[in-house]
Amino acid sequence: MSIEDRTERSRSAFATRFPALAEAVSTPPTHASAVVEDGVPVDILIGDRRIYGRDARSHAGAQVEEFMAKPLRLVMESPGAAGLVSQICIDLMNTVEHTLQQAGVTELPRAPVSAPTFLVVFGLGLGYHIEDLLRRTGARWVIVVEPFLEFIGHSLRSVDWEAIFERLDAAGGSIAFVTDVDPGRIIGTIMSEVASHGMPYLDGTWIFTHYPLWAFAEVGKRLHGAAEFAYVNRGFFEDEIVMMTNAVTNFASHSFSLLDGKARRQRPETAVIVGAGPSLDEGIETLHRIRDRVVLFSGGTALRPLLRHGLTPDFHCELENGPQVYEVISEARNHGDLARIRLIASATIDPRVAAMFRDAILFFRDSVSSTCILAGEHMQVSGAAPTCVNTAMAAAVAMGFTDFILIGTDCGMRPGMADHAEGTIYRDVEKWQTYLAQRARYPLEVEGNFGGIAVTDWVYDASRRMLSELIGVYRLNVVNCSDGALIPGATPRVPESLEFDDPVIDHERIFAELKRSMRRFQPGEILRGRRLEELRAQARAMYADLRALLGRFDIETADFVGVYEAMHRFPSDAGDRYGQVQSIPDGTLNALPRIAMFYGCRMRDETVRRRLFATFRASAESAFTAMERETDALLERLSRVAAAPAAVG
Repeated sequence: MSIEDRTERSRSAFATRFPALAEAVSTPPTHASAVVEDGVPVDILIGDRRIYGRDARSHAGAQVEEFMAKPLRLVMESPGAAGLVSQICIDLMNTVEHTLQQAGVTELPRAPVSAPTFLVVFGLGLGYHIEDLLRRTGARWVIVVEPFLEFIGHSLRSVDWEAIFERLDAAGGSIAFVTDVDPGRIIGTIMSEVASHGMPYLDGTWIFTHYPLWAFAEVGKRLHGAAEFAYVNRGFFEDEIVMMTNAVTNFASHSFSLLDGKARRQRPETAVIVGAGPSLDEGIETLHRIRDRVVLFSGGTALRPLLRHGLTPDFHCELENGPQVYEVISEARNHGDLARIRLIASATIDPRVAAMFRDAILFFRDSVSSTCILAGEHMQVSGAAPTCVNTAMAAAVAMGFTDFILIGTDCGMRPGMADHAEGTIYRDVEKWQTYLAQRARYPLEVEGNFGGIAVTDWVYDASRRMLSELIGVYRLNVVNCSDGALIPGATPRVPESLEFDDPVIDHERIFAELKRSMRRFQPGEILRGRRLEELRAQARAMYADLRALLGRFDIETADFVGVYEAMHRFPSDAGDRYGQVQSIPDGTLNALPRIAMFYGCRMRDETVRRRLFATFRASAESAFTAMERETDALLERLSRVAAAPAAVG
C-alpha cells in the first residue's frame, strides 16, 4: 500500500470514528513537520530539532522491546479494594484462599494472566509503537494521550489506523484519544474511559511512555493512587440495609421538610460554607465579623469548633449513615445549643440525630437503595458527596443560593500543617485522634489556593473537584478563604481581606421563606403508597433470577469475566421489574465476581482455576440465599414501621 493510500485510508477511518478529532487535525501543521525519507515519515521536526534523532521505526521497536522486558503495569496487590468492607465479601475471599491452600498454591502472579486489560500510551508521535504494543500486550482497550494535535495528524501518514481499528473491533475492544495537557483532566478522562468498560479491568493495565513530557510525568506520579481509589467498590449489601432502615425510620419518626433538586428562585444572601480544615482557625475572626450578614452552613466536624468559638450555624449538614455521626454531634452539643440549629442531612442518617436539632431538612442522596426505592417523584440532591462540605454546598445551591464564601474547606492541607482545625474531635478527643492517625495518608500534591502546593488524598481531591463542578454548572460566585487546595472556579481571598458590606439580614424571615419552598411531611406521610410489603415477592423473584444467572455458567469454562459482566449488568437490566430492590445488593453483586476475578484471572493451572470457579459459584449461591433472607426480614420489618409511624413532630 502506498503512503498516499494509507494516509487517505487513515483519514477516512478517523473521520468516521472520531469526526471532531479528524477535523481538528486537518489544519495544516505550523509548529511540527514530518521528516520523510523514501516516502516514509521517519521523524518529526520542531523548529530545527528532531524529536527522535533517528528513524522513528527503529526507535519505536527498541522502545517496545525494552518495555516488554520490564513492563510498567497498574496492578491491584490484593482483592481488598474490591469490597472487603463487606463481611459477605470477606467470607468469599477466605473461602477462595482456603481452596488455593488445599490445591497447594502459595503464590500468585502479580498481574492477571487471562483478563481483558487496558493499554495507556503516553505520547503518539508518529505512532509506530501502537501496533507492536497491541500485539505484544494483547490489550483489549487502548487509551492514547497525545496533547499535540499535529502529531496525530502526522501519524495518519505513518500508521494504518483502519487496520488498528479493525483489529480492536475484532477483539471486542476500542481506542480512545485524550488530547488534554492538564494532568488532573487527563487522569479524570482515563478513569472515565476505564469505568465505561468496567473497573476490574484496570487491574493489569499496561502503561507505556513514548516521549518525555511534564504532564506525562505528573500523571504517572498520580495514576497508581487514582487507580486504587477508582478500583474501590462503591456500596455493599450490609450498608444498604442500614441506609434503608435509617431512611424508613427517619421518615416514620419525624416531621421534616424535604429538600429536593427542583429549581428554586435565587436568593440574594451570601451563604458561608464552613469545613473543619486547618485554615478554619484563621477564619474565626472573619466569621464573627460577618456573622449577622450571612447564612452560615457548617459541615460535619466543623460544628464543634464553631460552637466552641461562640458561632452558632444556621444550618448543620451531615451525609453519612453510621452511628459515629450521632457520637460526634453528641460531643459537640456540650459546647453549644443545637436547638437553635436546623439540620440538613441525607435521609439515611442515624435516626437519633434529627431530634437533636431545632428542625430537620432531609434529602434523597443519589445512588443509594433508599432513594431508588422510596424517592418516587421526588428529585435527589446531586453533588452532595463525598464530604459534608459537598453536602452543605449542594444543599445551599438547591435552596437557591448563588453567592458563597468558603472557610475551612481546605480539601487537604499545606505540608506540615495539622489535618483539621483546633477544636475538632480529631484534635481534642483521644478516640478520634487514634481513628484519624490510622487512616490519614495524603499522597497527592495539588496546587494550593494561595500558590505553592497542598497535599491531599483521593476523597478530599474528589471533594474539591465536585465543588468545582457545582461552581461551573450553576455559575456560582464563590470566594475561597481556605488555605488548602485550589478549587477551580473559586476566587482565592485571605479571610481578613474580605470587605463585606452587605446589610444585616433577617434570619428568621429567610428561614420562613426557605421552609415555604420545601414540602413539609408529617411522620409516615412520605411512605404512604410505597407498599414495602409487596416488595418481598419481587425480592424473592430477584434472588431466584440471580441464582439462575449464576447457574448458566459452566464450571468447566470457568468464565470469571463473563460472570462479572452478567452480574454487573443485572441491576440496570432489571429496570423496574423488581421494584428497584436490586439496588440493595447492587454493590455486592459487583464486588463478589471482582474478588473471584482477582484470583481466577491470575491462575494459569486450569484444574485449579476450575476448582476456584466452583468455590466461587457455591459461595455466591450461599450469599444470595443469605441476602434473600435478610432482605425479606428487612422489608417485613420496615413495612411494619411504615404502617405505624411515631406520633412525634
